[in-house]
Amino acid sequence: MTDGPEDTQALVLRARSGDKLAFELLVSRYEHGVYIHMLSKTGDPERSQEVTQDAFITAYTTLARLEKPASFRSWVIGIALNLSRRRKKEVANLDLLEASAEKRESGALAAITNEKVDAVRRAIAELPENYRDALLMHYFDKQRGKAIGQELGVSEGAVHMILLRARKALAEKLQAFAPE
Repeated sequence: MTDGPEDTQALVLRARSGDKLAFELLVSRYEHGVYIHMLSKTGDPERSQEVTQDAFITAYTTLARLEKPASFRSWVIGIALNLSRRRKKEVANLDLLEASAEKRESGALAAITNEKVDAVRRAIAELPENYRDALLMHYFDKQRGKAIGQELGVSEGAVHMILLRARKALAEKLQAFAPE
């Protein structure tokens, strides 16, 4: 089975009519990408996994509300982002305190590695949304220009320009960590 939007649309329509296997295929196809997207936002693997799972549960129960079945991936990411924002408001920042304590205890090498990872996450988060989305789809979802273009609503040529500019912007933000 290919990974095109027509296939996604067909799976969504089948899932809407009660085909649980179709929804399972949607989950297996997009779960990793949603998780990576959330990880880039939260920086917390456990929280990202929880939000991803909750997003797919919400998607399953509200699938009838999806207006454009071919944009299932973007829709689920939107659900995950909303869930993450709500959770962030509801949960105290104990996770941040624990994470900073763990970083202090893990030694200098781990601190440097964590600093670099945090810098990359911050740099990606600071990119314009279309740059960030294109990079995540390309590197983490393994999508190519045409598929990314369909998701973003731009031509394949525009995707190549967006990726080029996104890489350049990311490189500029990360110059402090570049080898001499």
